[in-house]
Amino acid sequence: MNIPEIKSYEEQAIDTVVSVINRAKEKLGVRQTLKQLANSRDFACNVKLSMKPIGPPFAITSEKFINYAIEKKWKLGETFMYIVRYMGGSKDEVSQYYYFEAIFSQPTVAYPIPQAQVSVFFRLEDKHIEPPDERGVPLMYFRVEGHYTEHDMRYVALSADWILAMIKMKIKLFQRIEAIRIF
Repeated sequence: MNIPEIKSYEEQAIDTVVSVINRAKEKLGVRQTLKQLANSRDFACNVKLSMKPIGPPFAITSEKFINYAIEKKWKLGETFMYIVRYMGGSKDEVSQYYYFEAIFSQPTVAYPIPQAQVSVFFRLEDKHIEPPDERGVPLMYFRVEGHYTEHDMRYVALSADWILAMIKMKIKLFQRIEAIRIF
């Protein structure tokens, strides 16, 4: 009697995906394993924001690029007032880093001077381990104040909801402090 081998759901799913992709690629004359497919996957098709405008001098072009992303791509300028500041740079054996801070606020008629503001920190990384002609574009990450996760600007868009949530959290904190009457 021939009893089939028992496989986990994960292995069955992987086998199914590989077989479907291989059947499609077989018609093209190419056959690959899941690992080969993952390594050959082109991430450029998922790019939401291209880093090509960033080039030397990085401190200037990066600041322009951040302003462009905030205004044109993420459309946060419609909801918030903001300012982008260059915070400096650092370097290690592998890379040169440039740091920026974008400070967002939301003035209203009732409060023309905003009650709370939120910082978003940007880090540009220019790697020196590859020759200049093969280096390509530098990497840029952002992190919202109070969060620990860094997001790659190419794939993740900064959302107005993240900023609004942080503003509301700060206002609630200020209201609690005011209710306690510490100050």
